[in-house]
Parts: sequence; C-alpha cells; structure tokens
Amino acid sequence: MAHWHITDAQSWPLEIPALPELSTAGAYAPGLTYTPDEVAAIMQYGNSLGIETAIEIDMPGHTSSIWFSHPELITSFNTQPYDTNCAEPPCGSLKLNSSAVYSFLDKMFDDLFPRISKYSSYFHSGGDEVNVNAYLLDDTVKSNDTAILQPLMQTFIDHVHGKIRNNGLTPIVWEEMLLEWNLTMGNDVLVNCWLSDESVAQTVAKGHRAIVGNYNNWVSKSRGAHQAHQANSSIVSRLRPRSMARFLPECIG
Repeated sequence: MAHWHITDAQSWPLEIPALPELSTAGAYAPGLTYTPDEVAAIMQYGNSLGIETAIEIDMPGHTSSIWFSHPELITSFNTQPYDTNCAEPPCGSLKLNSSAVYSFLDKMFDDLFPRISKYSSYFHSGGDEVNVNAYLLDDTVKSNDTAILQPLMQTFIDHVHGKIRNNGLTPIVWEEMLLEWNLTMGNDVLVNCWLSDESVAQTVAKGHRAIVGNYNNWVSKSRGAHQAHQANSSIVSRLRPRSMARFLPECIG
C-alpha cells in the first residue's frame, strides 16, 4: 500500500471540481495542484505496479488550508503561540459541532470518492494530533473538556466513516482516534500506528488491524508527524514540491 498524504495545514493542492475554491485559495502557490486526471494517473500507475494508493485528507486537525476558502468551517486559525493550539503552524481545525462542516464534507466526498474508488479500496480519514484547545475558540463547542469533545468526535468519525463505507472503501485512521480519543470504530477500520511499537500491540488488542509505520524508522524525522518525510522514488521527488505531499511505504499487521 502507498499512503498519499495529499492535504495539510500548509496546502490544499487537491482539486475538487464541486469545490474549486479549495485549491484555488488553499494551494501552496497557483498551479501547484493535482487535477482529477492527474490523481487518476498516479493511482493507475501504482495499480500497474501492484500498489493500491490510500489517499489521506487529514481531519479534523491539520485543516487550516481550508480556512482560505471557507473560514466559517475552521476554528483556531493561525492562533499564537501555535504550540498551545496545534502541532504545527498555521493552526486550524474543522469545527466539531457544525452542520456546515458536515454539508461541506458530504459535498467533497460525493465528488472525490466515486473517482478514487476505481483504483483503491481504502481512504485515510486522518485524525492525528488533534489539540483540544482549538475547540475553546470553536463557536459550536467553546470547550476543551474531553468529556464534551469525545462524543462530538465520535459523531464526526461515525459520519465520515459512514460516507467512506457507502462508497465501497475501507476507512483508515491515525492511532490517536483509537488510543487517545477512545472512539468506537468498526472492526474493518485500519489503524495507522506511527508513535510507537507499543501502539501496534494496543491496537491489535482492541481488535483492529494495524498499519505499522513507526516514525522512528522514517528516513527523515523531526518533532511532528507532518514534519517527517520519506521520498524514495523518482516519481515522488517530482511530485512532492507541488503540495508537500507525503508517500509512505507501510505494512499491515
């Protein structure tokens, strides 16, 4: 499996025809985007090598690039100092109790999923490094109390994973959704373990398959997951400057 981390706080390079403003306003620079045809070509190329590509749109954190086109959907945008509200600047998370967020996600997924499901059985819904303090500034929540946030996060994941499954795809999440937020997820959900080998054992003990990708084994690492990179082929080295996209080789255990 190839894991394509295609969006992040700093850039939204993925063109969504139903929401063209996302990449127009949120890409790192004009033209540094991936068209639907380019996404299909990259995924087809992987298939020709026997590789399925799991695209990741990280959420609800690491979504500040959405603010440039839809500020009403994002809380704690570019708050300072950033390390009290997010893992990396610029801060910004999807609001956690907003009907507008769900309408936005449905529109995006209805555009994207039918196209990528031709080439892959998986979609990565993200879920790492969510900072509870971001929701103090969320006008739909106004709290950083996990007792309040946890059921809202459960509703969020249930909705997202329902849309993924309805399009014939299997959900993937980062380990925090299971091990830190203690969410209940279907046994079909693959859990991407990146923080430690112990995370893998805990994930399997909870009845989930684990994707083993300990960040200590990545070629280049620094403080956070989204500051770590591995580019190990000529095609990746050509693609990466466009979006800060990340391809990681991983194994399922």
